[in-house]
Amino acid sequence: MRTRRKRILKNGSLLVLLLILALAGLFVFRVRKVTVSGNSHYSSEQIEEGLLTDFFSKNTLVLWWTYKDGNIPDTMPYLETMKITVNSPFAVTVTVTEKELIGYFDTGSYVYFDDSGVILEITDSVYSDIPVVTGISLGEVTLYQKVPTETSSQLRTILSLLDLLEYQGLSAKEVRFSEESDITVTIGNIDAILGQDEYLEEKVANLRAILDTMTATASGTLHLENVTGKNEDIVFSPSGEIETETETETDLLEGDGTEETTAADTDTATLGGATTDGGAASGSTDDSSGDSGDEGADDSDTSSYSVSSSADVMAFNSSGQLMHHVSIQNGVVVDSSGNAIDGCYVNEDGNIVDAYQNIIDPVTGDALNLQ
Repeated sequence: MRTRRKRILKNGSLLVLLLILALAGLFVFRVRKVTVSGNSHYSSEQIEEGLLTDFFSKNTLVLWWTYKDGNIPDTMPYLETMKITVNSPFAVTVTVTEKELIGYFDTGSYVYFDDSGVILEITDSVYSDIPVVTGISLGEVTLYQKVPTETSSQLRTILSLLDLLEYQGLSAKEVRFSEESDITVTIGNIDAILGQDEYLEEKVANLRAILDTMTATASGTLHLENVTGKNEDIVFSPSGEIETETETETDLLEGDGTEETTAADTDTATLGGATTDGGAASGSTDDSSGDSGDEGADDSDTSSYSVSSSADVMAFNSSGQLMHHVSIQNGVVVDSSGNAIDGCYVNEDGNIVDAYQNIIDPVTGDALNLQ
């Protein structure tokens, strides 16, 4: 009997001791210093306030145990990941990854959302490098809820397009929807008309390839609404006045895509389509053989050699048409069918000079006089 009593007293004492230790832990192991890393958009104070919300969460051990598996508290839905490291009984480090704001709506306030369509912020501030979505009617917006578009398919189209633009490394200023749901993307001074929400992957890949060939100051409209990924011609309409023969502007850049040009007597240019991986497509060939195209060449022995390349060397003929797979045969600039290209010739350095005086390396296809 005494042994049993001693055992009960011993067990009771142990429980009391554990209770005392637990209470001591609650009051002694208190978070007094929080170091936040990995944040950029949201402040360290904001993250700390969202984490330490009550008496128990301010205990170092309880805090670590609660979030040791990397789960995110409901007070911080703007975080993608979170890890808590205990540095001492009184200090922790919180390492976070924030969810990315991929777009916003202007409803009087600016409504920012992430790649799942959840509204993460409603503010009076405009953040750079985040596109605005216009032409969409929204219902009542609520923080940390889905964007209230008219239909779920409309939101899916927005998210899909913004994801494709990010994948291709394109920073849009605006994504605009018309009343007929036609889509226009503004990048720099270029308005790219994508049309309806079909073949978006092919359209954005073509857009990437073409923009790679344009200067930063290029301005105008790209018509991609009929692109299906089958190397369709793409029309570029430069903005501003129609240029004359003596005021022709050509922007020729290095790259695997097609070039932008303003033809001598028109305000539009036809560009070859690009493949869906952003590379240059097989362009069209010139239908007319034209003259030898060696106007301006000297009388040296340039007619005695040929230069070809595995690269897709491109040049403009005198009609403003972009020719693909250009090479030099017997000192003459020819297209992929071996026809001389009117307006192109070989200079004394053995480089191709096209109708717009772009000097092109016949081996690499690089524009040598690019400013």
